[in-house]
Amino acid sequence: MKTGLIILFSLTLAGCQLTPPLAPETAPQALPQIEPTASHSPALEPVNTPLSLHDDALTLQAWISYRASILNQMDEERELLANDSVQDDVWQLKRTILQLHPDTPYLTRLRIQMQLAEQLAALPAPLAALLSWDLAFNQKLLEAESAVSALTRLNAQQHDNIERLQKTNKELQKKIDALTQIEAQLNQSTKLQEDHNGQP
Repeated sequence: MKTGLIILFSLTLAGCQLTPPLAPETAPQALPQIEPTASHSPALEPVNTPLSLHDDALTLQAWISYRASILNQMDEERELLANDSVQDDVWQLKRTILQLHPDTPYLTRLRIQMQLAEQLAALPAPLAALLSWDLAFNQKLLEAESAVSALTRLNAQQHDNIERLQKTNKELQKKIDALTQIEAQLNQSTKLQEDHNGQP
C-alpha cells in the first residue's frame, strides 16, 4: 500500500513538471467602437392601416389597435362615430363593437349580440375569429348579468316572504297571547267557583 502511494505521488510530481508554464495574462485588446449612424438603423414608424373588412395581417393589427385605443375613450369614439358621414360596413362594425361595451345598457347589448353574430358570419374567417372574442365575452357578461338579475329578484321575493311571515308570526303571537290571557282568566274564575262551592 505504501509503495502504491509512493508511485502515485511520484507520477503526480512528474506530471506537474511536464506541463508547460502558463503564459502571463495580457489585457484583452479593445475592439474599435463603431457608432451607429442614422442611415443604418431606420426608425420604426407605426403603420396606419385603415380599418377594413379584409383578412390580411395589417388589417387584423389595425382592428386590434382600434379595440385597444377605444377602451379609455369610449365617449369620444362614440361622438366621432355619430358625426361620421360615411356609414358603411366598417362604420357598422365599429358601432357594434362600441355598443358591446359593459357600460351600455343590458337590453342594447343583448340586441347587439344578435347583430354581431350575423355580422361575423359575413366577415372573413381571421377577422371573424378575432372579433368573436368580443362576442364570447359579451355572451358571458350577459349570462352573468342575467343570473345576478334573477338572483336579485329571487332575493327580493324571499325578503318579501320573510317580512310577510314575520307579520303573520306577530299576528299569531298576539292571538296566542290573547288566548293565554283568556285561559288564565278562565282558570281564575274556575278556581274562585270551586273555592265558593267548597265552602259551607
